[in-house]
Amino acid sequence: MPSADPIGAWQPPDFPYVEEALSADCVVVEERGRWIVYVDVVLVSGAVRRRVSEHHDERRALHAARIFERNVRRCITVPQGPSRLPPATPLTFPADPDERK
Repeated sequence: MPSADPIGAWQPPDFPYVEEALSADCVVVEERGRWIVYVDVVLVSGAVRRRVSEHHDERRALHAARIFERNVRRCITVPQGPSRLPPATPLTFPADPDERK
């Protein structure tokens, strides 16, 4: 006889079903004056795009996208191509400390 309590009859799964990602890339897009970081992930069942963060300038958004993409790709076992994000530009400072003022 089935249980009258449907919640009591439900049992959690033994383990969560997690689909392995085949590829991941971050994209920085300007929307209404803000810079949005999206992650595009390719799975066997299809592709998904998720909003990761929002920043007030492009430099900070690109920096966040590089960090996020590097960490996401670290968990993917399939070989990845190069990142589509522009390379980071090193900061340059004047040689004379008095010129920094």
